[in-house]
Amino acid sequence: MAYPFGPSQKRDSSVDAVLQCKHKDTSLAQALHDTSMQSQYDAACKRLLSEKIVLAWILKECVPEYREETIDDIMNKYIEGTPEVSSVPVQGSRIQGGNTEDTDLHEGTIRYDIFFRALLPKGKGRLLLLINVEAQNKENLQYPLVSRMVYHLARQTSSQHGVEFTNDHYGDLQKVYSIWICMNAPKRRANSMNVYEMTEKQVAGHVKLKKPDYDLMTGIVLWLGDPASKEYKGIFKMLHTLLSNKVEEPKKRQVLEEEYDIQMSEKMEKEVSAMCNLSQGILEQGIQQGERKGVRRGRQEQRIQDERQNIKRMKKLLAAGIDKTTIANVFDCSVAELEALSKK
Repeated sequence: MAYPFGPSQKRDSSVDAVLQCKHKDTSLAQALHDTSMQSQYDAACKRLLSEKIVLAWILKECVPEYREETIDDIMNKYIEGTPEVSSVPVQGSRIQGGNTEDTDLHEGTIRYDIFFRALLPKGKGRLLLLINVEAQNKENLQYPLVSRMVYHLARQTSSQHGVEFTNDHYGDLQKVYSIWICMNAPKRRANSMNVYEMTEKQVAGHVKLKKPDYDLMTGIVLWLGDPASKEYKGIFKMLHTLLSNKVEEPKKRQVLEEEYDIQMSEKMEKEVSAMCNLSQGILEQGIQQGERKGVRRGRQEQRIQDERQNIKRMKKLLAAGIDKTTIANVFDCSVAELEALSKK
């Protein structure tokens, strides 16, 4: 029996190397597979969010400029072209809208989840809005989500130079929105919406400028979740039902069709089905990973228990006056290590 503090022994390096290589390959393959499934799930969520009728609901419930408009008008009259999704190539009959890549020589490249342009109803100020929608499975603890949103707003604004306006014609700058949807929010934030926008504060005097001249950037964060909450209705229920991995496909169809008049197209059905299947796969992966960790933990605990029992036996044999060489041979350790043990 090899003892943990026994003499170091050289193993068959070729066999050991093969076993280690196989273990690493298996672990890497599993990690890549897990990452791939999560990426596919995220992409499916973004494609569902990019459907015009879904975006129409988001605009109506979150963007004041469309509050009085019908879903049908927002979808067919105001959303320009077909929104682009950054994570996957444009598919099917999708029309190329604004480029989802935003590149700056010094600032690098960022890629919006969903980006589209929407015309404004008459009398609502400027001609159109530039809108970015981001889907977040969980908040990144490395930085505040709202700070990243402000960065997106700034990039959407600065990237209009040479596109929406030229030279110093800043009066042609169009308003930008960045809407962030947090799908797995902690319970204390679930079913909440915050708006971040520019306002005018008169510190001295009574000068009052026209709001459309400075009201050019608005950020919105929605936190979804907690179906038991009384606030679980409207846009929160619609988006949670659509995106949640805990709502089964038949229930999704029922709620979306009956409560929000969202008729599931063949394309949406495929996306929902794919998302549900991927969600189940991710869940099963989590269970399997938990089981593997449990097995490894159980084996480690058993080894520790065995080692403790061996130490007790060795001490008893030493106390009984059994020859140290004999004990060392039985437990596959050196006499020096055995003597060190006896002094503890």
